[in-house]
Amino acid sequence: MVGLLAAAGSGILLIAFWPGHSGVGRSRGNGTALDLKDWDASAARARETLRTHPNDVEALRLLARASVRLGRLDPAIAIYTQRMSEKALEVEDYVLLGWALEQRGKTAAAAVVWDKVLGFTSIPPDLVDEFARLQLWYQRLDAAAAAAKRLSTQPGWESRGRMILGLALVGKDDITGAAEVFRAALHDDPSAVETAPEPLALRKLIARTFLVENRPTEALPELEAVLAHGADAEASWLLSRAQLRLGNKEQARLALAAAGSYRASNPLEPEPGPYVGAAQCERCHRAVFDRSRGSRHTRSYYRGDELLQLPRPREPWIDPDDPGVTHTIRESGGKLREETRIGDKVVMSVIEYAFGTSDRSVTMVSRDPQGTFHTVRMSYYRSAEGEGWDRSLLDTLHPDRSRKYEGETLEVRDGVVRCLYCHATNPRPRLSARSPESADQGIGCERCHGPGGDHIAAVEAGLPDLAIVNAAAVSPAVATAKQCNECHILGKNFEHADPQDPGWLRSAGVGWTWSRCNIESEGAFGCVTCHDPHASARSISTEQYEAKCLGCHAGSSNAAASKSGRAQGGSAAKKNTVCPVSPARGCLECHMPRVRVKELHADLTDHYIRIRRPGGG
Repeated sequence: MVGLLAAAGSGILLIAFWPGHSGVGRSRGNGTALDLKDWDASAARARETLRTHPNDVEALRLLARASVRLGRLDPAIAIYTQRMSEKALEVEDYVLLGWALEQRGKTAAAAVVWDKVLGFTSIPPDLVDEFARLQLWYQRLDAAAAAAKRLSTQPGWESRGRMILGLALVGKDDITGAAEVFRAALHDDPSAVETAPEPLALRKLIARTFLVENRPTEALPELEAVLAHGADAEASWLLSRAQLRLGNKEQARLALAAAGSYRASNPLEPEPGPYVGAAQCERCHRAVFDRSRGSRHTRSYYRGDELLQLPRPREPWIDPDDPGVTHTIRESGGKLREETRIGDKVVMSVIEYAFGTSDRSVTMVSRDPQGTFHTVRMSYYRSAEGEGWDRSLLDTLHPDRSRKYEGETLEVRDGVVRCLYCHATNPRPRLSARSPESADQGIGCERCHGPGGDHIAAVEAGLPDLAIVNAAAVSPAVATAKQCNECHILGKNFEHADPQDPGWLRSAGVGWTWSRCNIESEGAFGCVTCHDPHASARSISTEQYEAKCLGCHAGSSNAAASKSGRAQGGSAAKKNTVCPVSPARGCLECHMPRVRVKELHADLTDHYIRIRRPGGG
């Protein structure tokens, strides 16, 4: 539910500076040394003591704490890490040191420090509150949730802890859990929201969670409370969805009218409603639905009985690191299992998922007896040269991070293997098959268009707002950046990366981002300029792709290209330079060649559209 957070704006962060319990940099009324109001005076007193007693632990502690509160981070870090032993650090010191390290960009070191905080058995509730808010601010959501749960058990802090927990769960995509927590908090303390600095934003976020969970009746009072303060386009738009869900068509129309241009101003915002599954879309959009079946998007993920249809090694294979170890994949009890034989010892793991497409490559994911997920060390590959099995890509890229014999350990967030976020319509229901979209084999319609429940109801009600995301409402560049690149960039930290690094070939969105076609088109160029997202990229011929290039680079006499550039707000009319080498053909061969990636046994198109120099430049 990334869209829920994006639509909520500052909702996930607003709690970080909740009145009455200010964040780092302010004093806290807990009776400790940090209750001192004059941090400069506190630091001066500490320095005075240290002149005669340079190793006085309490003076060092006070100086370090005061330094953090005053924003003097480097001296504070030096005191904590060089002049005080770890045994001397108290829980508050760990909180402040972690924040100082994070502020200095030392995220990994901050995480190590902060991981120690919740190990303390006794923590003042206001410090737990401060720690929970810091974790929320820095998107360390598991830690934020753990701290919030602890806070919610403290007398007088229950509702506050639940509110922070609800926000953390929203960030973790656990909308069901968030809705339950918000519901309990509001039941026990209806005024809990009003203590927030932005109660209206928080109420709208809470209403969204209720709507996503198909609880429109519970969303109504939150939205009505917002609108009681005056006109609010977002709240009216959400109210139209609640009324639509309740079957109140006229009230839905009135709320929609009050929302004005909210949907037009937020065209890519997912509907806060229920999923219906791609099969429902087929009823009205048969041509597009049938075309999409040829796309790899709809065949990117396998689970359950689907796994049994995939290729698998006929014979045991030898482990790539130890010739004395063998692996076998066999069917047993209606499931695929990986059997790893290490001498006389046999370790059994269950194959839970597979990612990829059987006409190109498939990587399986196993779960060991301890519940940890790993990529199976060998993947299936198929290319023009034939088919076979070779070491899995993640195992190849990160051999130092692979646990011996078990393959690369996969990150799991809130019970969901991270790979699922880009290989399934909605990862959480796919695990339990309890929701209609769980029937989508891979990426279904609702991954890009958002949940379709409200769309069906809006069409039936004849509303002017069809309650669905339409990427055609934005420029190609915006659609690419906000939708396509969510999954077509592997690793987001590429801004300072080397454009010549061949590893970025797998991230088509990175190459596109760097290309002059993107930079100079002023929004008129994006993935959808050349690719139909509903069809297979292989269904378009080289000549058809090059026709797209020539549509902009055929000279100023191309009136259609000029008109298209103006219509998109771009500058195609003035940027349509003509290639001096081959002005009519051969565009892809020179500027977007296919490059062999031996680990994948495949040729990938280089989307960094440029003049490639001999030697890879």
